[in-house]
Amino acid sequence: MLDTSDRCGRIKGITRVDGFAAGVSADLSDGTPFWSFQPDFLFAHISYQTPPPIITITSSGVSWTYSSTAGMNHPNPIKGTLIFGVY
Repeated sequence: MLDTSDRCGRIKGITRVDGFAAGVSADLSDGTPFWSFQPDFLFAHISYQTPPPIITITSSGVSWTYSSTAGMNHPNPIKGTLIFGVY
C-alpha cells in the first residue's frame, strides 16, 4: 500500500567508479538527491589498504574522490557501481 506521505525515488543515472576521482553531470534539481554505492568487493587483498570512495552529490551532479593513500604500500581503492537520483 502506498501512503500519500511516501516518496518514490527516481534513478537519474548509473555510473562506474573505477578507483580514480571523477564526476558526472546530471540535473538533480527536481527533488532531493540521493546516491547508493554498490562495491564490487570490500577488500581486494590481505593488506586491507582499500580506501572507499567519498561521494558528493549536488543538484548539478555527483562526484567522488578517495582519501589520501600516502603511506600505503599497495593501495587498492574500492571500485563499484554508483546509482544516483532524486526522490
